[in-house]
Amino acid sequence: MSTATAASGKQKPQMGPVRVNLEAFGVAILAAVLLKWFCVEAFQIPTSSMQPTLMGSVEAGVYDRIVVDKILPLVREPKRWDITVFKYPLQKNQNYVKRIGGMPGDRLTIAGGNVHQVGQDGALRVERKPADLQDAMWKNVHPGRQLARSESKALDGALGASPSRAFQETDDAIVVSLDGRALLYFRDEADGGFIDRVWDGYPTEVARAIREKSPMDQPQEIVPDARIAATLTPSHALDEAAFEVDVQRPKAARLTFALALKAGKGQLQVRRDTTVLGGSPEFACELPVGAATAIAFAHVDDELVAWRDGVELQRFDCAQWSVRDGCVLPFTGGRLEKPANQKVVPQLVLKGKGEVRVADLRIDRDMHWTRSGAPEVIEVPEGHYYMLGDNTLQSIDSRGWTAITIGVDAHDNVVPPDAPEAVRRIRGNKRAMNLANAPDRDETPIPIPERDALVMIDEYGEILRLNAKAGPGWAQVKDGRSRVSFVPLGAQDGKGEWEAPETTNSKGISFVPRGDIQGRAVLVFYPSRPFAWLFGSAWPGRLGFVR
Repeated sequence: MSTATAASGKQKPQMGPVRVNLEAFGVAILAAVLLKWFCVEAFQIPTSSMQPTLMGSVEAGVYDRIVVDKILPLVREPKRWDITVFKYPLQKNQNYVKRIGGMPGDRLTIAGGNVHQVGQDGALRVERKPADLQDAMWKNVHPGRQLARSESKALDGALGASPSRAFQETDDAIVVSLDGRALLYFRDEADGGFIDRVWDGYPTEVARAIREKSPMDQPQEIVPDARIAATLTPSHALDEAAFEVDVQRPKAARLTFALALKAGKGQLQVRRDTTVLGGSPEFACELPVGAATAIAFAHVDDELVAWRDGVELQRFDCAQWSVRDGCVLPFTGGRLEKPANQKVVPQLVLKGKGEVRVADLRIDRDMHWTRSGAPEVIEVPEGHYYMLGDNTLQSIDSRGWTAITIGVDAHDNVVPPDAPEAVRRIRGNKRAMNLANAPDRDETPIPIPERDALVMIDEYGEILRLNAKAGPGWAQVKDGRSRVSFVPLGAQDGKGEWEAPETTNSKGISFVPRGDIQGRAVLVFYPSRPFAWLFGSAWPGRLGFVR
């Protein structure tokens, strides 16, 4: 056999181990590149705009790494509430990650912390979040804030009680000695009441770090969408019990959204004082004597929801009594005001005799989007999407994306865009910072006063160096917005100052075209135990799917 083979021709050369390994290595690299380009890609979250869903916290030192599915946008259209990675419209070489709040063709308004559709007749309809997404979006307020302040007791701090003599706080519960009516309510004067604090919803150490470095006085809104839950163990049959969210606003009727319990029955109600304006059918909801029963109630997305022992009992549409106006707190002279007639109070009402043990008391609030720089009606063009950040007070998203336009003459000097000598116009992102500050990673344009130069990134991601002299009004706030101003080169004392025109709420600025959507965030893979502990992460247990 071997002789015949030798006679028939030369043997093919065999590949050595070096060549085999090099080919395998090359194929692995090619597969990885193709995988990243077409299938999945990893990203790091550098900023706080999507917290606490995705972390990019300078204060706490927690920066999520996420996996993005790039195939999904190829096989189905993006959906509302997807967390999406896309090319930033004003700097196409930069990827952003936000949640889709507006779909093509929507007419939206943001009010009362929620996103609403605006009908042609002006009627509003809230965009409700799916139940599993809503579960992930609740932000704990109590006991979260109490723990962030390192307070050992809740009564006379985060919580108020009336009459106070009826309440006694133990290590794991609050015991109420009833002789009539008793009220346990959330007040939290230290952090301003039930408002949209940026440190809500975080583990204790992270919340503490963010709270210590966040201003207490900043524009705020009361949050009407709340959930209150507790485990009740009565020693005697209760006459009545109610889980309530009380909403007070100037120039508006005081509304109480409630789960009322009586004689083994429950009812979801909307009340004005003692008058029931609307309610659900009654349903079974017993509080057995001597037994621990977990009850939860929520007012969220214009619905009332009741649960018993983790099982949903009833829902009631309360859109007729929607809380959309009167949520913005007065903010004057850099100080936040908290009027006595403008607040949200989650509370527990008990009536009867004997003792009631209240354990596992938990009060949460919903994600609360503010209108910020958005117009009253947001009209999303066909083929485009409107993006929102979960950390509404610290998110630069579709509500506030702003473009500036400058002109450039034949010698690369910056001139007004409508000047006769302008040979081209340049549009880019507007994020001007005070000249006294060190340049920020996202700042643009950046003046260099000592060189009469300007560095600007245009909307296509090209870095440009131009000749320009910043005006004396650079980055000054006027009418609620920051200015980008210039003076002619060689001008003295700021003479001839002009302001670069800006544009918001239009295609290519506030709205993301379908073709620029890169993928959907599906998984946080770091920080995760045990590796995150080695690097001192304040929140190592981040491994999990993104919702």
